[in-house]
Amino acid sequence: MRSATQGAKSVSRAAYLLSAGLAAFLGGGAAHAQDLREIQARNAAAHALEDARRDVLQSQIAASNARERAQTQVTLRDLNAALTMGPVVLKDTAPPPVTGDATLSDAEFNASMARLERLTQAALEQGNARMRAIRPASEPKE
Repeated sequence: MRSATQGAKSVSRAAYLLSAGLAAFLGGGAAHAQDLREIQARNAAAHALEDARRDVLQSQIAASNARERAQTQVTLRDLNAALTMGPVVLKDTAPPPVTGDATLSDAEFNASMARLERLTQAALEQGNARMRAIRPASEPKE
């Protein structure tokens, strides 16, 4: 009989442990569901924060692009105004005096070449200024 009572106790103990485990599982399931809700709420908040950051970044990029376009338009307008005013005039743009002799001396030739070089450099600088005013789309914004 003793073994029968021990067997009943062990079955009873097993039933108790099973019911306790089931209760813990079900109770733990509620806790687990609560944990999942908290994780989902944190994820939703993180996504909302990331969306807000993205919106701020897009507005900053749009403002930067607008400033760049305005700056480019002002620079091009100034260059076009300078272009309509006439060619670049240097101090010594008058041609060298023509002498009775059709051939140029070495000094006159060197002076003409220097003048031509200055005019070429001035035209090149003006063209470079126009090119620098137009920024390529692939260039990163600052």
